[in-house]
Amino acid sequence: MSIVFCEETLINYIKAAPSEIKNHFYLPNAILLKVKQGGICLRIENGEWCNLSTNNICFLPKGKVIEFIKKAVSEKIALDIMPVSAEMLNYFYKQNSALFIEKKKTHYHSQVCTTDISNTPILGEVFYSAIQEIRHLEMNTDTKIKNVDNKMAIHLNFVLSFFLLENTFYPTLQTSMNVLTKDKVYDYIYHNSGKQNCTLELIAKQLHMSTSTLKRRLASEDTNFSTISLTSRMNKAMMLSKVDNMPMPRIAQEVGYDDIPHFIQAFKNFYQQSQPLNVTIS
Repeated sequence: MSIVFCEETLINYIKAAPSEIKNHFYLPNAILLKVKQGGICLRIENGEWCNLSTNNICFLPKGKVIEFIKKAVSEKIALDIMPVSAEMLNYFYKQNSALFIEKKKTHYHSQVCTTDISNTPILGEVFYSAIQEIRHLEMNTDTKIKNVDNKMAIHLNFVLSFFLLENTFYPTLQTSMNVLTKDKVYDYIYHNSGKQNCTLELIAKQLHMSTSTLKRRLASEDTNFSTISLTSRMNKAMMLSKVDNMPMPRIAQEVGYDDIPHFIQAFKNFYQQSQPLNVTIS
């Protein structure tokens, strides 16, 4: 789990995004997402589009880019998002290992994993309780972690258990259980990009490996240093913009850019929006 994910960033970004326009966001964490009001159409890295309404909770994997389209501008949208750590997912996997033992390792396909809660209202209630627990933890940093972990494990196990019958759940779970090299690189750049020059050589040293080894590991995870570096900086810039309301010149400094016009252009290019083709939002 990335320790820098701020669910409020994604919520505010989706709420502020233009309607009926395709937008995208990189997920450093696996998340559970529920639409409370309105609706969105969502997909993972050029996969199939999935319409989400208030009757759905979806489980989205970490390390992937999601694309989304909001419904008509006349509709307000409200969301709840719960970040889910690799530790929590591993705990769930161990608790339900007997159910997975017959499953072979499945290649991940970019398909949104959802469950319908229209006939099980208690699922939505437990999900909401888990969200409240996270907010309580954020406001009370002295809360005993063990007690919070126990409560979260109970809530999370209950919610995730409803995904067990979904064919897309197991491969999605597989991609999110482990902390990868790209997660460590993403987090280091996120925390330090405004304080030091986060080069490939510096981060390789911090991770106690050679630059060639770091390159190979990132390549094996279908990415590279430049992509992760830019993604981490732009996600941090989005957070500072949407959550902290920081002005762009200050944001540029915080994410390691000396040239403010260059940063603004990079930010616009990274979060460029486009008119979707052949997408039906029901």
